[in-house]
Order: sequence, then C-alpha cells, then structure tokens
Amino acid sequence: MGFQKGFEGRIRGLLASGAASLAILAGITGCGSDTAGDEHSNPVAAHAGSESAATPAKGPLDVAMQEKADQKKGFSLRDATGLNRYVSPAHAEEFKVCFEKEKPKLSAVILFAVRDSEACPEKVGAERKADATPNVVGVRLRAASDRLVLAGYTPQRIHVDITGEPLSKERSWSSTVCEQSPAAGTPFSADLEPRLVISASCHKD
Repeated sequence: MGFQKGFEGRIRGLLASGAASLAILAGITGCGSDTAGDEHSNPVAAHAGSESAATPAKGPLDVAMQEKADQKKGFSLRDATGLNRYVSPAHAEEFKVCFEKEKPKLSAVILFAVRDSEACPEKVGAERKADATPNVVGVRLRAASDRLVLAGYTPQRIHVDITGEPLSKERSWSSTVCEQSPAAGTPFSADLEPRLVISASCHKD
C-alpha cells in the first residue's frame, strides 16, 4: 500500500510540478496576445526500432507502468481508441491498459489505454464517440486544466490568457477561468487547442 502511494505521488508530480504544468503555464499571455510552442508530446519516448503487433493486455495503467519500470523498459502511453486523446501519466490510476506493443530493440513498450470507466475497444485505433469538452468556467485554473487533460487534451496545446491585472505564474494556478474555448459540450478533437481566459475575479458586463 505504501509503495502504491509513493509511486502515484511520483507520477502525479509530472503534472503538479513537471512538464505538463510548465507546458500549460508557458502558454499564459496577456489577453489578446498570441502564444507559441504548440507541440504534441508523449510522456515517455519509445518511437523507433523493431516492434511486434499490439497484443491484448489488461489491468490498471499505474501498475503496468511500474511493472515496465521494474523490468527496466521504457514506455509510451497512447489512446487505445482512434480519438488520439492524451493519456496523462499523472492520472495513471484513472486509466486501464487494453493493449501493448513491444519495441524489442529499444527495450521499450507502448501501452494503449482508456479511462477506467470505459470499455476497451476491440482493436487499437477503433472508432469511438468523442467525449464532450468539460465545462470549466468558474473553476480555478489548476482544476480546469486537470479536467481538460483528463478529457484527452495535450497539456502543450492548452493556452491561457490573463485578463485584468497581471498575475504571477504562481497566482495564476488559483485564478478563476472566466471564458473557455471550445465551449463546454463541444465534441473532443485532438486538433482543438483549448484556450482559457483567467482573472483574479471574473466580471460580467
């Protein structure tokens, strides 16, 4: 039990203080400014080399990640469906593995997963109805970005604008989302780049 907690804590740190949060905060601008740095990224690289066909697998994603790490294998996380959603290592306990594909020359594996509440598709890349974009207006930025990442949006593609008085990056996390795009209920698409407008206090005209 202690091991499980410790492992989850380390993985959560990737979002709380690592690359994911930095990627979101790097997109913060004054309202109306453009942002840069919209690259897609995978949690752990495992792209080259010989590979086998994907084989069925099952079990919690966080457990599978730890098993691969114990075997000294690298791993990459992918959506098992055709929606190409981001699979967040910081929320590994919210996902389950459906398939895995070995990369023998790299001593690595790709883990294909879906959220724990979903059924695994029959094959990798199968069609699946897109989820709705969550409503994050009125929510603090940290929780809002968390919800968007869980919905499948890549952290590097979430942009943040500040309206009103300037805010430090530290204060930005506790600021309120006043506007969001795409609107709540919009079907998820990996091509969309969510934009959040935050302020210390939202005012309606």
